[in-house]
Amino acid sequence: MHTHPLAPRRCLLALLVACTFAAACDDDTPPPEPDYAALKRGFEREIPIALMQAGVKGLSLALVDGDEVVWSQGFGMADVEAGLQATPQTVYRMGSVAKVFTASAVMQLVEARRASLDQPIEEVIPGFSMQSRFSGGPITLRSLLTHHAGIPEQLGGGFSPRPLTLAERVEALREEHRAWPVGTLHAYSNTGFVIAGRAVETASGSDFDTFMRQHLFGPLRMEHSAFRVTPALSERLARGYGALPPEDIPPYWLESEGPAGGLLGSVEDLSHFVLMLLNDGRFDGRQVLQPESLQELWREQNAGHPLDVGTRIGLAWYLHDVPLEGGGTVRMVEHDGGAIQFNAMVALMPEHRLGVVVMSNTDSAGGLVNGLAREVLARALKVKTGQVVAEPSAPAVQPEPQPSEALATWTGLYATDAGPMRIEVQGDNLVAVAGDLVLELVPHQQGFFRTRVGDAPLWLSFQQAGSHTLLLGHSETQGAGLLGTRIAPAPMPESWRARLGTYRVPPGHTRELLDALVLSDAGGLLLLSYTGPLYDGPVTVVLDPAGEDLAAVAGLGRGRGEVLRAKDEVDGASLTFKGVRLHRAP
Repeated sequence: MHTHPLAPRRCLLALLVACTFAAACDDDTPPPEPDYAALKRGFEREIPIALMQAGVKGLSLALVDGDEVVWSQGFGMADVEAGLQATPQTVYRMGSVAKVFTASAVMQLVEARRASLDQPIEEVIPGFSMQSRFSGGPITLRSLLTHHAGIPEQLGGGFSPRPLTLAERVEALREEHRAWPVGTLHAYSNTGFVIAGRAVETASGSDFDTFMRQHLFGPLRMEHSAFRVTPALSERLARGYGALPPEDIPPYWLESEGPAGGLLGSVEDLSHFVLMLLNDGRFDGRQVLQPESLQELWREQNAGHPLDVGTRIGLAWYLHDVPLEGGGTVRMVEHDGGAIQFNAMVALMPEHRLGVVVMSNTDSAGGLVNGLAREVLARALKVKTGQVVAEPSAPAVQPEPQPSEALATWTGLYATDAGPMRIEVQGDNLVAVAGDLVLELVPHQQGFFRTRVGDAPLWLSFQQAGSHTLLLGHSETQGAGLLGTRIAPAPMPESWRARLGTYRVPPGHTRELLDALVLSDAGGLLLLSYTGPLYDGPVTVVLDPAGEDLAAVAGLGRGRGEVLRAKDEVDGASLTFKGVRLHRAP
């Protein structure tokens, strides 16, 4: 994106002259209305170029200021083959943007005293049960909505021949193990929001879709929003574009995971949701959410948590302090979403009553959608207040050699987003190796290390949090984030060594989100590699054996801590992972 354009400025002398000759010039004079015309013109030039450069087919956006939608527009194509242009009324799949709606529904039930954020989930969902390897506090709605409940990220059932009910999804958790004790760390979990959606059903006595229609979509006049494709929606639904072959797209998976990622809607509809949020919970004269509920949704729930480095979360909403030129910050709350060929983002600056919604129908558009949403807000803030969001910048540090003993502090095996990574001292630098990826980490001031991934610079640092050694990545726009943790897995028991090999979903069974698992030995480490239609190549993790028949994914963070269960049967061994059961291949 280009730098922010200059906003119109009113001359101080002109203001003084106007007051001198006016009949009255007092403190009650309303400020001039923001003029967004130049903002629109700038984006109308830039967005088509950005779409072409990124290979994105279509995009729609809406900008809200206070109680007015000041700009909504579509760019590119909703359906290339049919010749349909994208408009503000085009319906897109929004993925995890659904989570902020689920959180809003929960708060409506809290307001009605049908549920409490901190009561054990078993009191909200009678009969709820999961397996656990540890003791700890109860799962609550608060811990679910902040991804601190220790729930596995994802379950199988993606290729079910029909949408699964939330009751069925939650019932399937009975044999699944929790990944972490409640409150251990932020570990993103779609399954956690499926549980929260089921809690909406049991607390309200209504199915989730009906509750959302009656209590959110209806009052907000979101007439083309739903958690399932309806005939009315299908007429406006954008065609999705991406590299995934049609046969690899799970047909009902998003519908089965509605509260976590199954929302469909338009930027026109979502602008009504934003209007409600920016007006203390009111829309069309109706109080949809109480102001106190909004405060709780946007209150930092994990302040001071040692393992949540760089992540600040309310109830579903992610929280940021955006730096301004000249000092100071402005609060932004947001949530993005990806939904197989679709991307979306909703972001607000509540104190300035600004909000934006951006949606696209191309799988590779995530970075563009998120960046555009932030840029629209930044330029709108300048138009409305004159405040300028500071340009992102890399850490202002210089190379600084460190003695080998200091570098050796951070060596070892790490579980990272790039897979198992071995970090060692090599000369004056650290070298990190993860599969075919080799990174030279050059020490800089303030504990930073600089490396390159392809042509892009990457800044890393290490941090000790209690007994955990954390590997952090630093983004110019997002700040610090957890990339991995140092691990020391237990030795491989003979029971697991006997199970090494390849496992697949048996022929004739319904296809699953996992196609195959491979258990292997890497110098005494138990490795698990898995493939599936939604994974870009094999995903490899280190397993930490937790017994003869259980092993957990080593490390901290999203997808880690999840349990692999083994069972030795007459017809051979089987493994269950992410709710999918696979059998040893011949």
